[in-house]
Amino acid sequence: MDDKIKTYLEDKKVQYISLAAITLLAGVMRFYKLGEWGFWYDEIFTLRDVNNIFDLGLLDQQLSRVFIYLSVNQIGTSEWSARLVPALVGIISIPILFFPIRKMFGSGVALLCSLFLAIAPWHLYWSQNARFYTTLLLFYTLALFLVYFALEEDKPWYIFFAFILFGLAVQERLFSVLLVPVVGLYLIALWLLPIEKPAGFRARNILLMVIPTFIIGLVGSYQFIANPERWQVAFGWINTNPFWILSGVIFYIGIPFLVMGTMAAIYYLIRKNRAVLLLTLAALIPILVIVILSMFQYSANRYAFVTLTSWLILTGIGVWELFSDSRGLTWILAIGVLLILVLAPLSESVMYYQFQNGNRADWKSPLTLVNQIKKTGDKVVVTNTRLGDYYSEGYETENYRRLFWEGNRPTDEGRLWFIVDNNLEDKLPAVLHWVEQNSELIANFDVNIQARTFKMRVYLYDPAQS
Repeated sequence: MDDKIKTYLEDKKVQYISLAAITLLAGVMRFYKLGEWGFWYDEIFTLRDVNNIFDLGLLDQQLSRVFIYLSVNQIGTSEWSARLVPALVGIISIPILFFPIRKMFGSGVALLCSLFLAIAPWHLYWSQNARFYTTLLLFYTLALFLVYFALEEDKPWYIFFAFILFGLAVQERLFSVLLVPVVGLYLIALWLLPIEKPAGFRARNILLMVIPTFIIGLVGSYQFIANPERWQVAFGWINTNPFWILSGVIFYIGIPFLVMGTMAAIYYLIRKNRAVLLLTLAALIPILVIVILSMFQYSANRYAFVTLTSWLILTGIGVWELFSDSRGLTWILAIGVLLILVLAPLSESVMYYQFQNGNRADWKSPLTLVNQIKKTGDKVVVTNTRLGDYYSEGYETENYRRLFWEGNRPTDEGRLWFIVDNNLEDKLPAVLHWVEQNSELIANFDVNIQARTFKMRVYLYDPAQS
């Protein structure tokens, strides 16, 4: 790369203008159609908790939930207001993470990573969800960075702030404890591998990490330690398999980023780069743990969302290395690689906005249709009455389990509108079979995403015509 370009990128004014432009791009992408997608299953749980926030115990509170509560209470409950906080956190994550990444790898890598995060489909998706994932990722990533700087610069007070952020991440969701094996294996690798040790690699700092980790882990998991049945009910059942977990992670992160990130990790590990060693463990260990857990308990590929920033940074240093080492016209090839990494997620975003309903089940459309054509006295049956009631117009929806209790078939309930989704197929297949055999399909609102289909169909059961 031309030395003039490197000097140009070292200009703070250029960096901040570029960062502002990237942040603006992230804002446009996250606010575009923010309130258009209907709520889906998990988001309605957030609204439930927000409405009951003062009934929740201290250990059940989340910083993201508190801010969502403030948003919906000041603006009013809607898809837009409930997603406002996750979207804002997703946007501000870009300038916040820019500075520690610049400190680790320089301004060029930091700007590339900011761009990749701004257009990352997975980050966009969770920024447009009334959930906690963007907040969790920010806390988790900052805690990881602070651990690295504490060891590199021998500043134990960094560890104190790292554990504040780690505690906030665990408060958002317990699976943030996946940071523990990442840091633990990093310390073991520093001890065993023939690699230069950082200045802070000493017993004092290691103890400062171990003791608070144990305390935070104990506090975060206390609800399950005190009541083991709660864990069994929530997670003690197998819902997927390792292949589905791994294929989902590959899809959400993106093959171009996985390939470039892996190659960059290998390249820099050979050169014994400690920062890359930590990021490689942060990119791989949570995915491996989730894949193993899926074989004997509930698991989901969204838990691997905490690895996203590590993959993007590894990709960024790989691309920057290509530009830095380019000679003559070889910079054209580096531009080609960068275009692949930019156009691939942007093409996914086009599908996300235009054809895939924000990558979620479409609950709004079927209930809007039923509201328009149902008759007085008709009942509407759904798998989640909170979600059904939100989109109903003044009436209460019915639950499948109540109508079909102990093999009962609701032949004397009058006209019934059935909203069929994936949860009915997964949890009550016999009920789904009865609905399909005895009712008329009125409308299909399925959302197709690669190899996955979010089923959403409307059936009418009319006893006068059955």
